[in-house]
Amino acid sequence: MRKKIIISANGQDKQGIVSEISSLINFHKANIETSRMIKLGSDFAMLILIDIDTKKIKNLTKDLGKISHLKINITETKEQITEHKNKLHLHINGADNEGIVYSFTNYLLDLNINIQEVNTIIKNAPMSATPLFMMDLIIGSKHEINEIELKQELIKISEKLGVETILKKY
Repeated sequence: MRKKIIISANGQDKQGIVSEISSLINFHKANIETSRMIKLGSDFAMLILIDIDTKKIKNLTKDLGKISHLKINITETKEQITEHKNKLHLHINGADNEGIVYSFTNYLLDLNINIQEVNTIIKNAPMSATPLFMMDLIIGSKHEINEIELKQELIKISEKLGVETILKKY
């Protein structure tokens, strides 16, 4: 029997972290299905969904625990299939200020819209070096989304926060 498990790992960034983790996953005959890996400040963080034989989870967990320079957490999960009638990509960018993530995600929560993925980054504007905030969200819902109304409300929020929004089919 096989299970899905999530491996979350983070620690001081250094060369070879991805190879070290993936070699153990491979050694235990597990398959990486989905992953997100990123350098955050001076650390490196990983989220990895793997498919593995249940008999091998204990040994993989033991071997991962031997990696002393990373904090590692293992979570068993269930494969969840959610059908969305609408799946949209929401891109937000503009001057960086507090509350952008909260304002948009809270509004989506109020509409019962599910957030499947969020990516944020701050980059300096090319000419002025002013910090620019960028956020990409993949959103979906089991119910129909009125895209015209959603765009209008997103514009209201974006005007208050000094950012722009772009909403497209995903």
